[in-house]
Amino acid sequence: MEIMLAVILGGLFGFALYLVGASNPKKLLSMLRLQDLSLMKIIVFGIGFSSVLLSIAIALGVFNISHLSIKSTHLGVVIGGLIFGLGFGSVGTCPGTCVAATGTNGIRKAIAAVIGGLVGAFAFSMTYGFWKNTGLFNAMDLGKLTLFNISDKFPSIFEIGYLGLLIVGIFFMVFAYLIPQRGRKS
Repeated sequence: MEIMLAVILGGLFGFALYLVGASNPKKLLSMLRLQDLSLMKIIVFGIGFSSVLLSIAIALGVFNISHLSIKSTHLGVVIGGLIFGLGFGSVGTCPGTCVAATGTNGIRKAIAAVIGGLVGAFAFSMTYGFWKNTGLFNAMDLGKLTLFNISDKFPSIFEIGYLGLLIVGIFFMVFAYLIPQRGRKS
């Protein structure tokens, strides 16, 4: 049952990506170049809306925070994020959007990105022991750091808790509304 739910939710997510244009590498690159900001508006609003929903669900006791998976913050994560950002910016696709793009006219670029991601993940898993022995994962180890205090188990930057999540969510939604449809001219 869980696998079917994952397939259904994944399909809906891919459809939503396609519907808003996030599976189109040209539209993504146009957003990254700050030329067409319509997709950015959707992404920023989505982050804000989900933050508001999460904070409300937790306040009402509908969502159990033990289901959240907090990953450790360390230098390896920062380096991985930079590599991911460079790849995303150079080809205009990321793991979620490239899988959704396999059903569109950008199928070759999407398949190349999927294969590249799989090769990169395989190479990392084969060399994980080496990277761990270099101390990369211990450098800048901040543990399972969260932005707001959501649990006594995790350190946080701000002690405001779920109210902070609600405030930031509302801020993101307002900011998304204020982002212009068109950015700078090329």
